[in-house]
Amino acid sequence: MNLLRLQPLIFAGPLAFLATGCFPESWTPALSVQNGSDVPDLRAVYLPTSQTVAQAWQLAPTDSWAPYQKLTLVSALDTGATIGSLPDVRALDVVNTASAAGERVGARLPARTAWIVDLRGAASVAFGSSLSTRATSPASCVLTFNNWPADDEMVPAEETLSSLITFRPAPPLAQSTHSAPIFLLDAWRLAYRTDQVPDDTMDNRYMLTSADLPDAAALRAQGIDNVMYVVESLDDSAVEEDDLHEIFLAYQAAGISISMVDLAWLTGQDETGGPIDVVDERYTVEPRVTLVTDFNFYRRAHGGFGGIHGVPSGHGWGGGYSFGHGGG
Repeated sequence: MNLLRLQPLIFAGPLAFLATGCFPESWTPALSVQNGSDVPDLRAVYLPTSQTVAQAWQLAPTDSWAPYQKLTLVSALDTGATIGSLPDVRALDVVNTASAAGERVGARLPARTAWIVDLRGAASVAFGSSLSTRATSPASCVLTFNNWPADDEMVPAEETLSSLITFRPAPPLAQSTHSAPIFLLDAWRLAYRTDQVPDDTMDNRYMLTSADLPDAAALRAQGIDNVMYVVESLDDSAVEEDDLHEIFLAYQAAGISISMVDLAWLTGQDETGGPIDVVDERYTVEPRVTLVTDFNFYRRAHGGFGGIHGVPSGHGWGGGYSFGHGGG
């Protein structure tokens, strides 16, 4: 069933969930976005076909980062153009700020650097679009959005979908075996983590796994030795998101440096200067407990994202996971 064709998309703001459990939360981008996000109004829009949007965002098969891209959310669009309602993402301050930050980054793109942009999905898309448009060297926007919109959804997937329609990346500057990867993440993906999901709510959250991002060897093979991790505000996000924790620890152990920056820092960069200097923004990943190995998290989510039961497998807490919507 195509949701955009058969029924209006409605997002009336965060749902009221019954908080349970006492998982020790760290202040991550998901907590920041769930506690401080405006709800954009719906607007009537021309909805292009899924093929049209996919062609705009899909990486070429020869692109080194193509294996990591997901077009799951794009496939929610119809195979025929139509008129529908989607959130007016241009009315969101964070989207406009992210777009401005992307322009600054594109103008001063540092060498040997991968970008992991962990903003509200609509803002991540705006950031990647502006960066690629302004970039003077090859840059590849890599979509990681791996969920589906629904009427009674837990997180607003249609915001990100609206942004994918509203913004478009620039075509590649030239054929190149090396490009700067810009991984676009949705900070909503692990929101409401301590809350019990009502039976009538579609849990469209998801986790990223080690298969969704390149490992240190893959980064090194492309000449990359630094990762820039972008959040909305360092005042609200103290550590990386829980599903990135083990990935970042592995980067750090392999000698890949990580810099954690926010939109205010990026928009303050002088466009006329040289490449952005990331040395002063180095971030050290400290081992911590995350919800990835929290059995109660999966129980509160009915065992899996979307209703299919999945619990930690393997020995103790260290095994893999099985997910419904948004699985790895």
